[in-house]
Amino acid sequence: MARPKKPNVLLVALRSIGIARILILSALGLVGAWFAAALAISGVARIKAPQAALMVMPKESTALASRADQLFFANPKNPPREVELLARRGLESQAINAKALRILGYVTDAKGDNETAEKYVRMAAKLSRREPGAQLWLVEASARKGDIAQTLVHYDIALRTKPDTQTILFPRLIAAIEDPEIRVALKPYIRADNGWAPAFLYFANANSKNLPALVELIIETGGLIDEESAKSQELGLLGRLVAENYFADARRLYLQMPGAKPVRLTSTAFDASDRDARFGPMGWQLLEDPDAGGGFTGNGGNGQTKLAIYANSATTRPVASKLLYLTPGKYLFAARLANLDRGDGGFLRWQLRCPAIGGAPTWTIDSINSSLRAELIVPANCPVQFLDLIASGGKGQTGLEATIASVSVSTAKPSN
Repeated sequence: MARPKKPNVLLVALRSIGIARILILSALGLVGAWFAAALAISGVARIKAPQAALMVMPKESTALASRADQLFFANPKNPPREVELLARRGLESQAINAKALRILGYVTDAKGDNETAEKYVRMAAKLSRREPGAQLWLVEASARKGDIAQTLVHYDIALRTKPDTQTILFPRLIAAIEDPEIRVALKPYIRADNGWAPAFLYFANANSKNLPALVELIIETGGLIDEESAKSQELGLLGRLVAENYFADARRLYLQMPGAKPVRLTSTAFDASDRDARFGPMGWQLLEDPDAGGGFTGNGGNGQTKLAIYANSATTRPVASKLLYLTPGKYLFAARLANLDRGDGGFLRWQLRCPAIGGAPTWTIDSINSSLRAELIVPANCPVQFLDLIASGGKGQTGLEATIASVSVSTAKPSN
């Protein structure tokens, strides 16, 4: 009978060592994976879901400050004691923690200690310009002190580093520009390169309820430094001013635009600037749709600008309009056609409207001839007017096509 083999002691030992090494390496790998997962979870959640992050890493400074932030804004007038404790724990984990310092400032302010609160918040702002809560608090603090220059410094920092603060700060700034001192202080910011002024002015164009103050801001500061942006912004504002009957402010804004001509305010002549709508509602406006409309002709330079219009059959509507600032009185109106092709009953009609008396026509005249001259009277209670051109396609099948070579309104000579 064969005797059983004795186990190889050395081999068994080596195998034991190998298994142990594998177990150790596996354990280390699991620990490393756990830490990696913990860091990943914390990195994702520490700001938006700090409670979840703190379950994994209870001493993570950003999560502590973010949780303090959440609890504070749940009850900012009477924040719970936990807010301060979390903020201080965040500072203990990381001394350079701007959010934790800002929260301590908020808590201290809620207790009524404004002086200490400002120290905390200023430390937070010094540590990080990208801590918007600190800048917003300092905006309010500077405003309470009446320090306009410092208030705008904090506005500038917040808007440059965190553009999403526009939703909070732009409405406040719109209200603030009613103050002449603030308009003066705003000048370097409006004229700055690559700043927030273009976004602010476009926001103000759409949302301001005090358009005269906005006009004052643009005129007093000189507007945006970039010419194309300035032109776009001013045209947008001109359109709103005219639409809402701020005619005096529209006139002021127009006259400070590069290339503006005072004579255009009282002239009905077709200008080269009408071809490219350079001055928006201060020039001739074309009112076009599929059934009636028009367009300017001419190649620029010294070429004469003319207005070609059309109206389909059974269509009668305005096709062009010009805002005027004529002094009340008597005038001579004249129009000349380069061509007129009209169907049965087609015609052209000129009318003068006065916004000050409800916008109803105060003067009208129809034209089917190549030239027209007539007396035009601007009523005494009509400081601003619209001269409209109405086209009718008549009853036939061909409609109307015409080219207006010129139109003028000149002071009538007194009769002997």
